[in-house]
Amino acid sequence: MKLHKIALACALFPCFFAQAGQEYYEARSDAMGGAGVAASNKEGAAFVNPALLAINAHKDNSAVLLMPVLGIDVADSDDMIDKFDSLINSYDALAAAIDAENRDDITKFRDDLVGDLESLKGTSAYASAGLGFSVAIPHQRMPMAIFYKSYVNAVGVADIAQSDIDTLNHLDPENPPEVSDLNSQGQVVGGAISDLGVALSFPLSIVNMPISVGISPKFQRIDTYNYIANANNFDASDFDDVMYRNDETNFNLDVGVAMQPFDGLTLGLSGRNLISQDVDTIEVEGQKFTYRVEPLVTAGVAYDWEILSVTTDIDLIENKKFKELDGTQYWRLGGEVRAFNWMALRLGYRHDMKDSTANLYSLGTGFAFGDSFFLDFTGMFGDDNAVGGVLQTSYHF
Repeated sequence: MKLHKIALACALFPCFFAQAGQEYYEARSDAMGGAGVAASNKEGAAFVNPALLAINAHKDNSAVLLMPVLGIDVADSDDMIDKFDSLINSYDALAAAIDAENRDDITKFRDDLVGDLESLKGTSAYASAGLGFSVAIPHQRMPMAIFYKSYVNAVGVADIAQSDIDTLNHLDPENPPEVSDLNSQGQVVGGAISDLGVALSFPLSIVNMPISVGISPKFQRIDTYNYIANANNFDASDFDDVMYRNDETNFNLDVGVAMQPFDGLTLGLSGRNLISQDVDTIEVEGQKFTYRVEPLVTAGVAYDWEILSVTTDIDLIENKKFKELDGTQYWRLGGEVRAFNWMALRLGYRHDMKDSTANLYSLGTGFAFGDSFFLDFTGMFGDDNAVGGVLQTSYHF
């Protein structure tokens, strides 16, 4: 592995997984720290544990339409994007000053450009976004849901060449050179997973103890992104252009088990993406990464009182997203208070047991408008000025 690739990987890691823990958005689960393997309701069960469709059937026998859930989170504590915008403005102004042979402006914008380059050293930014839909269909023997979810996360880093700074510092306003592209670069690396599938749940009973198993066959598309541009041409929004993207479509499978040893207590176990997939990014300037979709096995427990629910999940194995980088393994904890029959309040916390990412805190609320329409909000925050939000609407019939 080349030295610059190792350096880039070290820069990518702390930011890439800043909040990339769920691989889906669902407002209620996200508000409770992402815990949903034993606690998810009908709206989100197909995303995390299909067995919960049957476990929840006795609570509510209605059909549920989740349409849509929208989520986004960002972490740009270095203001990297704004600094690139400032650099481009300084570069264009310097080019115009050189064309106009304006010595005073050449000196001013040369110094501005040096300052922009210095400020970008070691900076990075992270963003993820996603959406989802599901239709849960009640049935006494086999509750099911049709679902779609898509989740993309990407990180941008600045690779500043000292040669640019040295050249500018020695630029003579009396005899400036012709304008050329900077050697410094901006890069965005990322991946996306999109699933379209059917979640099937089979209710069972052992000595009057409710047990269910679930299975979710799905078509899965994986997209990878590797965008590199000279700093004076860098635009992070171009990262998903077809020339920087690679994709593969495959079949994959989720499974789950849930049981209720006694009233109020639910135990859950889910295995998502049981078929491993590796998709390489395109190679740009000798740099290529491998995005991985690996099995994610998570156990959870939830307990419901009359107005209060508490839940916790734990990943049983490490989850790696890029072959070149280390993985994560999360413990999630959350709770919900149903303060009124029309409003719920939620709080959550997520911790990476590999100590690769910062702790994440979340809070949210849900409103019921009659018996049919539900509106849920979630906010998330953590270190490095990481912030995020989830909004969803659902309909019960």
